[in-house]
Formats: sequence, C-alpha cells, structure tokens
Amino acid sequence: MSNELNQPSDSLVQRFVDQLVGVDPAHKRLGYQIRTGQLAAERTLLDVEAKAQRLRAAGAEAKAQFAEFAQAHLHDQVADELVRKLHNIDLVSSTLFDPGDAYYALLDTLAGKVVTVNKLDPLISSVSWLTEDLLRLVNQPQYRNRTSSGAMVKDIKTALRYLGVESLQLIVPVYAMRRMMPHSTEPFLALKNKLWDYSLAVAIAARRLAQDSAEHPYNAFCVGLFHTLGHAVVTRNYLRTYQQVKQAQLLLARESRDVQLTDALDNLQPDASFLCESLQEFAGVLSADVTSRWQLQTLPLCQTLDQLAEGLGFAGSSPLARLVQQAQVYVQWQELKSTQFISANETKSWFSSVQLSEEAVQILSQTNLKRLGVDI
Repeated sequence: MSNELNQPSDSLVQRFVDQLVGVDPAHKRLGYQIRTGQLAAERTLLDVEAKAQRLRAAGAEAKAQFAEFAQAHLHDQVADELVRKLHNIDLVSSTLFDPGDAYYALLDTLAGKVVTVNKLDPLISSVSWLTEDLLRLVNQPQYRNRTSSGAMVKDIKTALRYLGVESLQLIVPVYAMRRMMPHSTEPFLALKNKLWDYSLAVAIAARRLAQDSAEHPYNAFCVGLFHTLGHAVVTRNYLRTYQQVKQAQLLLARESRDVQLTDALDNLQPDASFLCESLQEFAGVLSADVTSRWQLQTLPLCQTLDQLAEGLGFAGSSPLARLVQQAQVYVQWQELKSTQFISANETKSWFSSVQLSEEAVQILSQTNLKRLGVDI
C-alpha cells in the first residue's frame, strides 16, 4: 500500500483500511501529526493546557468536547513514542515471532528451481516448532488415512512425503505468518481475523495470477502473504503504546487530583482512525525492512515489498510487484463491493490503474481466496 495518498486509487485503499480496522464514518477523524522540535512541543502543550482550562470552565455540557480533546492530547504523546519505536528496527523485529535462521533458509530453498523433499528434510528438521506443527498436521485423520495401518506418524521424513513439495510451499510460509499475527487487537475485535483473511486472500490471488504468467507462484504467494507484516507490527505497537501512555497520564491526573481528566481518560479507548493513519504511514516500509533482515538469496521478498512500499505505481514496478498489486486491488475491491462502498466507475478506474483484465477478474472470482486447499 502506498504510504502517501497521492493518487485517486489511494483514497480507495484508505477506504479499505478504514473498513479493515473499523472506522466509524460518523466520527471525526483524529489527525496524525508528527511534531519536530522541542519548541513546537512546548507550544502545543501550552495550547493544550489553555484549551483544557476553558473546557473545564464551560461545565457539564462540554464533557464530550473535553473527552475528545483529552484523546487528541493523549495521541500527541502516543505519536511521538510510536514513531520512536517504529524507527528502531531491532525493537520492531522483537515484537514479532522469530521463526529462526534455519526457517529463513528453508523459506529461501522453497523458491529454488528444483526442490525435493530430500533437500527440505534437514532444514525442516532443524526448525523445532515447524516440525511439531507438521507432525500434528499429518496426524489429522485425512492424512493418517493414507497409511496402510492408519498408525500415528512420528517421523518428519514420512510426514514430508505425505505432504509433498507443492503443499509445503503453501504451509511453510503460512505457519510462520500465522504466528506473527497479533494475539489480540482489542478493542478492534474483528481486526485480527480480518487482517489474517486479507493476507491469505492476497497470497492466494497472487499465486493464482502467477500461474498464468512467467512468475514463480511460490514467490507471488510469499509476497502476497508477508506484505502485511508491517500491519501486524504497527497494530501491536500502537495498542501497547496507547495503553502505556494512557496509564502514565492517568497516574499524573490522579496525583494532581484532577477528577474530570481522570474520568475522561478512564473512558477513552484506542482510536481507529489514528491506527489507520499509522498503517498508511508505516506498514509498507516496515514489511520491507523486517524481511530485509531475513537475508534471502533466492526468494525476491524484500525487493518486491520495497517496491510496493515506495509507491512506485504499477508502471514503475517489477512484473512480480505488478502481479501482487493486482491481487491487492482485487481483494480490496471485493471487500468494498460487499459493503457497497465502491461505485462502478471507481471499480473501472481502479482495475485499469493496475491493468486488471476482465479475464483475470473472472479467474479470481472462480478462485477460493479463503482456503489453501490444504487442511492446516
């Protein structure tokens, strides 16, 4: 997703992200401002204090106004702290599940021209969490029925032969990405599942489009799947930062015996529009930055995500990045269409911007974007 709204299609992407997070269109959007310089920060604080004093003096009828202002003031500090965190790639990486160096080597090997189970076996065996997950998978009834005795499979070599390379090219990236998703997105309860469904749908759509192109379907699948890593990072860090800053402000309000401010802060929740602005600002770049540390040699993951983050547009992108953009647009359009949030003219213009043909749309409409076709 582009990190700047500089094209007509960007407003549609923002519309999709708003829907993903759950922004109430009836509510005023909370502006995202990054302050620079201590003088500006001090001046803002003085303005905050003066306006808060006026609102207190206005009486009970200004309670809603005061709460809105307290939220904006709180987010001034949240923005500063969040920007600091998201610019620290070591800190960012530490907030994600780390599958280990052996996993990254496996992910890269799966992108090779010749991939065999024998080549994958030692790599998978050295990733303990993945070995456990795969053994658990093959011991589900639909796999155990393939053996003559129906006995439990305890050997990873046997498990890999049941699954096969093509299935592993789907399962291996999905198992890691699923662990990288936020455990909780409260109070945005639907976001966790929506973000996962979106990631998987773009991956499946990109893979399907790649099957009719010169691009490796596995590469397309991985780029489509991991392009939301930054979304997971931003969401997790925003929610944590919000709670930390809110608790600090609550403590100060209680120490100063400011009952009105304490009550206002107690009732505040993380802001959907602020999270959306943060996703637009940082998610794409973070997806590229995080994957750059995986040091992949064959799978062009970081390079492609970097192109998507830079907002080069369709014409300036590589064939693989173009294909993933088409998958993104189709999946986002599908969601907006289901809620009647996009017009026919907007659809036509959006599809045209990524050269998404009627034939490709027809192919994707007949593709199940919710399931891999592998029971995981």
